[in-house]
Amino acid sequence: MSTYLDYAATTPADERVIACMNDCMRSAWANPSAAYSDAGPARKALRMARSHVAALLHCDPSCVAFTSGGTESNAWAMTAAAGKHAVVSAIEHASVLEAVRKYAAGITLVQPDASGVIRPDAVAAAIRPDTALVSVQWANNETGVLQPIREIRAVTKKIPLHVDAVQAFGHVPVDASLCDLMSLSAHKLYGPRGAGALYIAPGMRLAPMIPGGHQEMNLRAGTENVPAIAGFGEAARLAAEDLPERAEHERALMAEFIGQLQIPGLRVLGEGAPRLPGVTALYLPNLPSEKAIMKMDLRGFCLSGGAACHAGDGTPSHVYRAMGLSEKDAACVVRVSIGRGTTKQALAACAQALEEVWKQG
Repeated sequence: MSTYLDYAATTPADERVIACMNDCMRSAWANPSAAYSDAGPARKALRMARSHVAALLHCDPSCVAFTSGGTESNAWAMTAAAGKHAVVSAIEHASVLEAVRKYAAGITLVQPDASGVIRPDAVAAAIRPDTALVSVQWANNETGVLQPIREIRAVTKKIPLHVDAVQAFGHVPVDASLCDLMSLSAHKLYGPRGAGALYIAPGMRLAPMIPGGHQEMNLRAGTENVPAIAGFGEAARLAAEDLPERAEHERALMAEFIGQLQIPGLRVLGEGAPRLPGVTALYLPNLPSEKAIMKMDLRGFCLSGGAACHAGDGTPSHVYRAMGLSEKDAACVVRVSIGRGTTKQALAACAQALEEVWKQG
């Protein structure tokens, strides 16, 4: 069994989440839109899940619309810029960048500084009179760098702000009141794949992403995937229970791991900037990440070079390039991300193996 160190790509479902979903499939299988009493358990499961997600967002449950995941939520949010101008950070997830290119009539990309931080003054400078949407992620999925959302909210003023919080939700505190739209996904916090949500602030108007039915407060047609949504809610409830302690534990583990690495020229991308406690991107001089990942896999360690959705396409990460890395150096970055199942011993073994792989070249 390999040592899994790619929690930023996806997390294994918590056993309590699996139990919740199994129970839901047995006892809440009816269509929640049906009027008869047998549909009551399904309606209750939806209501509870919405409440658990809203509690972690510090918002009213009526602001939470369930989707199939972060990609759908991001695409839906980008429709707010349809036919108009959008300001988007250059290090967004591909599901934001590709969707905004489809919907917006004009786009201004805001570049990060060398630490991967999007500066509020750079966002302010990009805003035009016809700007209809600003989109900046809460935490970068490749470096873990946290963005100054509160300060960015201050400069966007009345312009709608979308925040992709897929990588941050359940790992650091997030506050929905700082934005107008926020994307979430269950599988990043020990929930199931295929479930996500979009926070829509009161007064924010969005056309339905999927028309044809009254589900999700008339915003997303289609019979709800009740078991997956229930699992999402349970994952959010569990995340709320131990978030501060878990974050501090992961931060300490990651700091010790980085301290054990003895590789000349090694760099931690975003070092010095606020970052997610369990995500680190490491520049390994002259060692292509594809080779490093393959060799580490043979040694029993699961690592990645960045976003899983673009793994293996042969192109250096747009995030690393935006942070100032050359094309050659951007191809030599390995991401290590830890979670509930990670031990100090496993990270020590990983550090030793990574050193050996680097020396072999």
